Amino acid sequence: MMQKKFKLSFVVVALIAAALLAVLPANAVDFAISGQINRAVMYADDGSTAKWFFVDNENSSTRFRFTGSNDFENSWKVGIVWEVEMQSNASNEVNMDDTDTGDTPLDKITFRERKMEFWVGHKFGKLWMGQGDTASNSTSEVDLSGTTVAAYSSVADVGGDFVFQDNGAGIGTKVKDSRSNFDGFSRQDRVRYDTPKFAGFYGSTSVFSQNRWDLAARYSGDLGWAKLAAAAAWADFGTSSDTVDGQFSSSASMLFDFGLNLTASYAKQDKDGTDPYNIYGKVGYQFLEKHAVSVQWGHTENKSVKDDKGDSYGLAYVFSPWKSVEFYGSYVIHKLDRDVGSNPDNVNIGFLGGRVKF
Repeated sequence: MMQKKFKLSFVVVALIAAALLAVLPANAVDFAISGQINRAVMYADDGSTAKWFFVDNENSSTRFRFTGSNDFENSWKVGIVWEVEMQSNASNEVNMDDTDTGDTPLDKITFRERKMEFWVGHKFGKLWMGQGDTASNSTSEVDLSGTTVAAYSSVADVGGDFVFQDNGAGIGTKVKDSRSNFDGFSRQDRVRYDTPKFAGFYGSTSVFSQNRWDLAARYSGDLGWAKLAAAAAWADFGTSSDTVDGQFSSSASMLFDFGLNLTASYAKQDKDGTDPYNIYGKVGYQFLEKHAVSVQWGHTENKSVKDDKGDSYGLAYVFSPWKSVEFYGSYVIHKLDRDVGSNPDNVNIGFLGGRVKF
């Protein structure tokens, strides 16, 4: 009941805010509403059980946002971002234990704040304040393949909650326990600064709670014969962890004019006793303007326990018949290799869905 009241209250406040901003004076911040619906059907087989699920695609979740900005005197610019995610059965949270009744219902509803921030821009750069992307966020996820809605370096976003099985019994390790792209600090309540862009390059830094901070550098440019994008970051965990000191993340992607594209990512944690790391690669091809295909491989070591090796192999296809409309499909095999102990079965995931932006 409290959750329903919260959701209703949020919607009422959002509608009132939209109505008020619509009648503000012309020199106020301009206002727009946008978002997307991203739904899919997912087939999962863990070697012991096979089930169908109707999910929200965690690769790029269902969300809506309010954005606004305006130019002011002396080259100042100010803007706002308010973005909320709402999912029913997130693709990284459903599992074989989900039932129609009890503590694990088939319909798992989540309602989360993603961003609530303002920014101030000038020729000297851009300052962000509030809940939003840290400097290191997405530095492991640069990808020009055109297939990220179906598959990208965060391979556990599809099927991450399934438990590996050995002879019909769960071993206690989930897909998401054994692999990660170690991508920065995601979104936090922080202060962030971005430098001006110079020849396609710019830098960022952010600070937030528990003495955490990060630094990142990014590049995006057109070489004439190909497009190139890259990012790298260092994230310091401050006092937030007793075992992890810091984390390096990086990725790069190149899209050639004839459609071939190559993507790679490397990330590593400085963690006591294990130092887990991840390597990711993707080869893709875009053709006939509306089609994109790719094959990918991700490899994480030492995440669940030392010497564990989590490999994910995947094939993805995206069809974009109209602007803001995409249909996609993917097939991923999640594997876990252990030097000692169990020899778990693979987790196989089939995925079909569509994303419509507004």
